[in-house]
Amino acid sequence: MKKRILEMLQKSSRPLSGPELSRELEVSRVAVWKHIDQLRQSGHEIESTAGGYRLVTVPDTPFPWLFGPRSALIHYYPELDSTMNRATELARAGCPSHTVVVADRQLQGRGRMQRQWDSGEGGLYFSIVVRPALPPRECPIINLAVALDLVATLARCCGITARVKWPNDLLVDGRKIAGILSQMEIEGDQVAFVNVGIGLNLNNEPEVADKPAVSALQLTGEKVNRAQVLADFLQRFETRMATFSRREVLRQWRERTVTLGRQVTITTLRDDCEGLAVDIDDEGGLIVELADGSRRTVFYGDCFHTL
Repeated sequence: MKKRILEMLQKSSRPLSGPELSRELEVSRVAVWKHIDQLRQSGHEIESTAGGYRLVTVPDTPFPWLFGPRSALIHYYPELDSTMNRATELARAGCPSHTVVVADRQLQGRGRMQRQWDSGEGGLYFSIVVRPALPPRECPIINLAVALDLVATLARCCGITARVKWPNDLLVDGRKIAGILSQMEIEGDQVAFVNVGIGLNLNNEPEVADKPAVSALQLTGEKVNRAQVLADFLQRFETRMATFSRREVLRQWRERTVTLGRQVTITTLRDDCEGLAVDIDDEGGLIVELADGSRRTVFYGDCFHTL
């Protein structure tokens, strides 16, 4: 109902009265007023004039009612310890595939290797539950697919050209604009779910000491509507997963990466690996050519471009 009210106010060139909204929505004027009041409390500036209600500004907060038929799958929180923690709880409780947990702020946001993810106000922080019909060994490809769809969303919504860095980063001119983290749970030999956590620097100003970072606001000088960015990504990702093609994901990733052809250092919890990044294999592992000419496939770790 809130979404319908917002759509009517946005499309109208004049204020809309309570009786007009009541007739169109087939609810009482009191119900209309309650929804208007709730919209105001959530940050929408709606002016009451002699002619009726007029929408002045819309916040970029990703409230569930902004996502139409997808709204039941959106779980929004002003603040969470971690969207990934909450998504795991929902996944274990049997939530549908493509359930989304999104928060304005995370107190314990994390990236790879258990590093803290800076979750300053204005960024887009969310986790999505995926229940793919894929064998466990192929699920790392989902990370690559998410990265590709984020690249397309940044281009469409922000006019920003980002590139993908193995295994889970998006870069703009060498600076990190997004990070991806996934966790998989298996029941028997089947994938129960894969949770993908995304941190996207949009209207925030990230401060990351060890790696250069940047936001859409810093790149363009303009704020972007976070709800629209999330809606665009979810549509792309759901469409991709409905007709999932590992071959197509690998092809697109190779076209959009800044890692292949570079000298890299891969750091894992056990050891380091240095060499030339020559390709990725069918399961998303990075193939590195070592100094002695031999090749090693790495499936996880931090990747540093050295040349």
